[in-house]
Amino acid sequence: MEHTARDTAVQALRDRDGHPSRYLRYLLARTQLPPADRALARELAMGAVRRRDTLDAVIRAYLAQPDKKLPSPTDDILRVALYQILFLDRVPNFAAVDEAVEQASRFHHKRQQGFINGLLRAILRDLPDAPAEILPPSADAVPRDDGTSLHLGKAVFPDPRANPTEYIAATYSLPLVLAERWRVQFGPEKMRELARHSIARPPLICRVNGWRSSVEAVLASLAEQNQPARAHENGLSVVIDPIDSLMSLQAFRDGLIQPQDPTATAVVAAARVKPGDRVLDFCAAPGTKTTHLAERMENRGEIVAVDVTEEKCQRIETNCRRLGIDIVKTCTTEQLGRLELQSFNLVLADVPCGNTGVLARRPEAKWRFEEDGEFLSQIVRDQLSLATAAGQYVAPGGQLIYSTCSIEPEECEQMARKIAKRLDRLKLTDQKQTLPAGADNPTQWHDGGYHAIFQTG
Repeated sequence: MEHTARDTAVQALRDRDGHPSRYLRYLLARTQLPPADRALARELAMGAVRRRDTLDAVIRAYLAQPDKKLPSPTDDILRVALYQILFLDRVPNFAAVDEAVEQASRFHHKRQQGFINGLLRAILRDLPDAPAEILPPSADAVPRDDGTSLHLGKAVFPDPRANPTEYIAATYSLPLVLAERWRVQFGPEKMRELARHSIARPPLICRVNGWRSSVEAVLASLAEQNQPARAHENGLSVVIDPIDSLMSLQAFRDGLIQPQDPTATAVVAAARVKPGDRVLDFCAAPGTKTTHLAERMENRGEIVAVDVTEEKCQRIETNCRRLGIDIVKTCTTEQLGRLELQSFNLVLADVPCGNTGVLARRPEAKWRFEEDGEFLSQIVRDQLSLATAAGQYVAPGGQLIYSTCSIEPEECEQMARKIAKRLDRLKLTDQKQTLPAGADNPTQWHDGGYHAIFQTG
């Protein structure tokens, strides 16, 4: 089959394991698409994931049988085409429709060509010729991530006055269970801000390797390559305009920068760590926080980085070599028994989580809340188990840092209380929750997350 950007996007959406972003990386590694087409494939695939429920609501409104489930891949072909029509001004509408019709044939669904053509053209007839504009919330307007909206010819969403939470969930493609949680926890206005942030296109933010360079020097290096970039407000990172590959940047190849969101950077910045310390990093792959710890230690001391497989450990080692770090040793979880208990000055437990603080970067994560009612419960059990195991390795006078990229209370402050109760030798001394923000200004962007610091006696 011909590998076009749109075909690659549709293929990624059909991933059976529910990880379209991971499958997309696999597909792009196997194709020879030029940089512009690779970027378009990413935009279409991840955009369709971010706006899935919004797209489906519009599609259902134009079906003769709105509750009828569409066959695969017709559903994903329609999502990719409609995403272009509603959210990408640079793609002509006729091109999106024509390509969708041709895709039906390439994906062996030729009998669906007439249906796809008719549905998309019916939507186009209702769309105004005028560009998107700032409009008040309404059941017949599609909000876009830039704050503008497109009016349709019919109501496709819940009434924002009668059902405000359902309206936010539908128009910002947020599972209703999450919208309800956020409304109760943060209030309706903050819920809307978080929902809008979850559909934003996240910027590329890299932490500067402070052990080897500075923000100013990195910006100068990027300018020499004519790569636009700006300093982030945290003073530790740079925001880089979109590129096809980080390997094209000399600063990356030289180990002067490492992709990392400012919220994650702040976790290590809060740690009490110094050169010569002995540090244990649980769930360490791909080594982003591991290498940050090593930088703060000036590459002196010892870090043991742990993860579940040899493959993940190799990813840590690769990053360490690029960043010029040689104090990190890796081991799998099966080898933890070789480590001496209560022998590390700092233990970091950056645990797997529900990812609700990073939905702009990992949009498929939100749908797991909708598909599996036990999803969060299982995560919380695993987090407590991991944190408990990590706490056994903290030396007297040392620190345990628990961190997560979630904003759910069960994974944050409630978990911190459980850890302190289970590990009575640890005292909770500090905690911080960060909500996602900065969708309108990349230099102020940060994901959501949480960290808690525990101190031993």
